[in-house]
Amino acid sequence: MRRLSRLQVALGLAWIVDGLLQLQPANRGASFAGTIADGAMGQPAWAQSMVLRVASVFAAHPLAGSLGVALVQIALGVAIVVPRTRRSALLLSVPWALGVWVLGEALGNLATGFAMLPTGGPGPALLYVLAAVIVLPRSPAPGRAAQEHPVVRSDDAGRAPAHFGALGERTTALLWGLLWCGGAVLQAIPVETLGFKLSANFQMASLGEPGLLAAADRGLARFSATHGPGVTAALIATELAVGAAAIANGPGRAKLLELGLLACLVFWVIGEDLGGLFTGSAVDVGAMPLYALIGLALLPARRSQRSAQPVWGRGTSPRRTCLSASPACASSTVRSAWKDV
Repeated sequence: MRRLSRLQVALGLAWIVDGLLQLQPANRGASFAGTIADGAMGQPAWAQSMVLRVASVFAAHPLAGSLGVALVQIALGVAIVVPRTRRSALLLSVPWALGVWVLGEALGNLATGFAMLPTGGPGPALLYVLAAVIVLPRSPAPGRAAQEHPVVRSDDAGRAPAHFGALGERTTALLWGLLWCGGAVLQAIPVETLGFKLSANFQMASLGEPGLLAAADRGLARFSATHGPGVTAALIATELAVGAAAIANGPGRAKLLELGLLACLVFWVIGEDLGGLFTGSAVDVGAMPLYALIGLALLPARRSQRSAQPVWGRGTSPRRTCLSASPACASSTVRSAWKDV
C-alpha cells in the first residue's frame, strides 16, 4: 500500500508540473491556439474540424483559456497529492484527461498513421487516464469507513502496487500488454515507407530543441530513413518483449518489466527529447514517465530476509502459535516452560 501511495503522489506531481508548464510564455495567449491548430495537420476531415474548432475557442479567449487549463491541472495535482482528496481527484482527472486526449491531442494522432510508441503514442493524456484508474485505491467495503493506513496481510507483503488498486494486478497487466503490443502494431503501419515514418517523427521532435538534442534528432532521422525496416524490426521486437510481461509470471515478469522501464528511459531521451522540456513550449512531461509509472505499479516488491520472517499478529507469540499448531510442537513448548519453572 505504501508503494501505491507513492505512485499516486508521483502522478499528482506530474499533473502539477504539466500545469506549471502551461504557464510558460509560449503557452499563453494566441500562440497556444496555434499549437493546438498544428495538431490538425495530416488528420482526416472530421478530426481536423474538431481540432480547429477547439483552437478557435482558445484564439478567442487566449489568456483565460491557457490560464484556466493551467489552474485546473495544478488543482488536480495538488488534490491527488493530498490523501484526503486523493480518490476524488483521481476520478475527476479521468474525464479531464480524456477531453485533453480527444480535443487537445486529436486522439494521439492515431488517425494520421504517424503515431508510434517511442515518440509518445498513443498520447500522454490517454496515459494519464490509464495511470489514474490503475493507482486509484479500492473503495472501502460497504458499511466500513476508509482507513488512512489500512491493514495489510502478511501474504500481501510482496505484491505489486497494482494489486491494491481498483483494477487489480491482472487487469493492469493486460493493459500493459495491450499498450506495448499495440505500440508494435502502430510501429508496423507504414506511412509511404517505414523509414519515412521514423524520419518524419524524429524531424518533428527536433523542432525547437537546443542544438545538441536537435542534432541528435536529425542524425536519427537520417539513419532511420536509410535503415527503416531494420530499425522498425528492432523496435517491434522490443515492444513485443516488454508487452509479454502481461502473460509472464514470477521473476520472468519482473525482468520484462525492468526491460520496459529501461526502454521508457531510452525513448524519453531520444524519442520524446525529455518531453520537450527545453523547447519552452512543452505542455506535459511526455508519455514515457507515465509508461514507467504503470510499469512500476506492476513490479513486485523485492522480499528482504527480514520481511521473509514470520510476522506475529497482535496478542500472539511464537509459543502461543506453536501450541495451536501441532501436538509435537505443543509438547516441546510445555517441556521448555517446565524447565523454566
